[in-house]
Amino acid sequence: MQIIRFFLLLLMSVGVLSMNDPYRLTDLFKPEHYNLRILTHLNGPNQLRFEGQVKIHFHVLDQTRNITLNAKNLTIDQNRVTLSSQSGNNCIVNAELNEDKELYILHLCEVLQQTVKYELIIPFKGPLNSNDTGYYWSSFQDSLTNQTSYLAVTQFSPTFARLAFPCFDEPHLKATFRVTLGYHRNYTGFSNTPIAKCEDHETLANYIWCEHEPIFRTSTYLVAYAVHNLTRVATQSIDTVHNVTFSSWVQPKVVNEAHFLSNLAPKVLSHLEKLLEYSFPLRKVDQLAVPTHKFSAMENWGLITFKESKFVHNDREEMLESKESKSSTMAHEYAHQWFGNLVTMKWWNDLWLKEGPSTYFGYLTLDALMPDWGTGDRYFANDLATFFRQDAINSTIPISRDVQGSESILKQFSEYVYKKGSLTVRMLHKLLGDEIFYSGIRSYVKKHAYDSVVQTDLWQVMEEAVNAHSSHNKTRVSTVMDSWTLQAGYPIVSVNRNYTTASVTVNQTRFWLVDDEDHPASCWWIPLTFVTQQQANFNMTQPQFWLKCPKIDRTLELLHKPTADEWIILNPQVNTIYRVNYDDRNWRLIINTLNSAENFGGVHELNRAQLMDDLMALAWKEMQSYELAFSLLEYLPLERHYIPWKRILDVLNRHGDLLSYGNANIFRMFIRKLVASLYERCPSLESLQTTTTSIQEITLCRLAYAEACRYGLENCTDQAMGFTLETDEEQVPVDFRDIVFCTNIEFGNEMQFELMMQRFQNKTFESRKSAWATGLGCSRNFTQLQQFLDYLLQSTEATTGNYYVEAVTSALHRKYVALETSEHILQHATILNDKLNAKQIKSLVLLLVENDTIFIKEEKLQELKSLKKFKEPLELAVELRKVNQKWLTERSQEFIRVLTKYI
Repeated sequence: MQIIRFFLLLLMSVGVLSMNDPYRLTDLFKPEHYNLRILTHLNGPNQLRFEGQVKIHFHVLDQTRNITLNAKNLTIDQNRVTLSSQSGNNCIVNAELNEDKELYILHLCEVLQQTVKYELIIPFKGPLNSNDTGYYWSSFQDSLTNQTSYLAVTQFSPTFARLAFPCFDEPHLKATFRVTLGYHRNYTGFSNTPIAKCEDHETLANYIWCEHEPIFRTSTYLVAYAVHNLTRVATQSIDTVHNVTFSSWVQPKVVNEAHFLSNLAPKVLSHLEKLLEYSFPLRKVDQLAVPTHKFSAMENWGLITFKESKFVHNDREEMLESKESKSSTMAHEYAHQWFGNLVTMKWWNDLWLKEGPSTYFGYLTLDALMPDWGTGDRYFANDLATFFRQDAINSTIPISRDVQGSESILKQFSEYVYKKGSLTVRMLHKLLGDEIFYSGIRSYVKKHAYDSVVQTDLWQVMEEAVNAHSSHNKTRVSTVMDSWTLQAGYPIVSVNRNYTTASVTVNQTRFWLVDDEDHPASCWWIPLTFVTQQQANFNMTQPQFWLKCPKIDRTLELLHKPTADEWIILNPQVNTIYRVNYDDRNWRLIINTLNSAENFGGVHELNRAQLMDDLMALAWKEMQSYELAFSLLEYLPLERHYIPWKRILDVLNRHGDLLSYGNANIFRMFIRKLVASLYERCPSLESLQTTTTSIQEITLCRLAYAEACRYGLENCTDQAMGFTLETDEEQVPVDFRDIVFCTNIEFGNEMQFELMMQRFQNKTFESRKSAWATGLGCSRNFTQLQQFLDYLLQSTEATTGNYYVEAVTSALHRKYVALETSEHILQHATILNDKLNAKQIKSLVLLLVENDTIFIKEEKLQELKSLKKFKEPLELAVELRKVNQKWLTERSQEFIRVLTKYI
């Protein structure tokens, strides 16, 4: 059965099964060119609309009597739709619009012929959307006139082009485009390419038509246009093959906050062009910072749009981590110019083919341009932590999977696909090494430019690169990588050493947080790379051996035979996404080195983090003891790097969140003692802003202060309370404001809560309000907190959903008012379902599950499942609750017993 399932997944990955998808277009049509004319009206809140005409040149691959396109929420006058060819007109019998499947179907008088080129003209109109999809409106308050200014901009990815004009809206159906925009002279119009010419509108006074240069073959989701009156920040040309000109546009009041990212973008594009050795094909890029956006940003050819909050940065108000995050978003969008725009996946099941490489190359680009930030390893560590946690339960899905319909496609755009996709590309890079990997990637881009691909196309090019550099390779790239992309979950590799013969026996099984005997067996092709204590080269990541499918135990003779008193470590830099369990003696050899050796015996910090994560996960499952796991943690007072500290504190806090009453107090004392050594190495809060300026230092000290103050380390709370909210708020270091605010509310009085809530209500700067919302959620008085939560639910501001989530996150993690807070969430679930997006709802539901003081009755559970955005997260939550309850029943007492020894 498992073999059949894997074969079906493989067929799906190459598109063979698409013909059975009722939401897909037929394979009969091949569009060649679109002439698109759009007239935009921005005449106040009740006159936000557009009208237009699309002229599509296409031919058919087989005879047919119907034409099926995508269209949704458009008004189309069937009497004005025409179809013609060189031989004359083809009459249209009737048309039907399938709203559910978003299809527009024309039934014809005559059969369309294969050798004939056709021209289809469809006039249409519609309102500018208010939900940031298709062709939508946004607005801002002009700081000079105090008037509301409206703008219109597109968001066509993944399936929203059909909301703006009838089209063949699938990524592989690429065509050339010529866009002509009509708008009032008071506005500026943009599309993917520069303007070729403008002329007066034939009937509307002060309106113009501007025709843009044609754009090369591209997918509908990458076509873009906008009509706006934003302000230009800067224009600059960069050192690229086509001397690309960059212009950035924002609303007037944030012009001074847009310079950093405006200046970073050209450097990112130039770096990627040189790295990938394929020139960016356009002459201009306009960057629009839009007040509202469906996503953080969108990588359209030549017209990249950003949510304004992701494009502007105020150093006086926003954390350095925020600047890094925005820079990462920008690097990701420009990596898309090659991965997604130039080379496009055929269908959305392989979304990871564009999001994985773009995420990965975005990290690499920041490492190249901002080496002092140390972005790559920290972000990889975070992605690894997320992956190992999420992929260990039953509801996990493969990153390449079947998707049908717009809603299913949109759900594919998940953090999971981005992060596992990035880790998959990283794995390929580490396995092949720099020379082969970059040779293969450059060939992939060159070979498939302006075309569409499936994942086997990537594997094939990589395999060619391997063969070009080595005649001894016996393992197919596709065989290895399909086992990681077409099935969910990950393996744990067990390592048992023979200390007499120096041989090693290894085997694999799927790692589950709770064993599932009914689930079909899984198997991966696992690269095995060993590091020995005397040969501690963690940069050698190419495989020495393979653990193959089907699963069998393998006994190996290591290349550098370790002595009986030195450790071995598998998977240097965690280059492949699996856990490792060693025999007891090897674990203790590793632990001894971490506790005693200078520089931890050269063990890489990613491995130090993963060793702790693996051993705690094994102890959770009773595959190892908590005695052994906590003996590994004894080395932490020596640890000076962020990645290991962050990983273990996250793991421990997930344990602690499940505890209640006396056990929670014991855990609190343990963390307070554990984190003291890290906290004591950080400067005082007063001096942090002047003595600590690097992202790496601030990130580490921010973690130390957050945990120390959360668990009541006296010096930390004293320092935080030393800032009086009435007078000292501006003196609080920007990167520590939320921690100081939280501590003041937690240990302060009612007046401080009222003062902070007043400031929240009266100020507009987003990052400060975020810090206040987080702080207000730390109150021990639910009557106060409820006042704030109710205010947020009643507010009509679009950003209040974020603040609600931030406030209740603080409350649920501190437990003083966790029960009342959870009841507030459940009582207002219907309002939250309307007010919050799906990602926010999911975070709320998972927060409820992680707190053991909260119990949702079955009738309430069924009521919540009737709410659209709650249904899917609740299914995941029920599974996680079973995982957590099993641990509480079977393992929590040993956890507390061992932990108590360290207080």
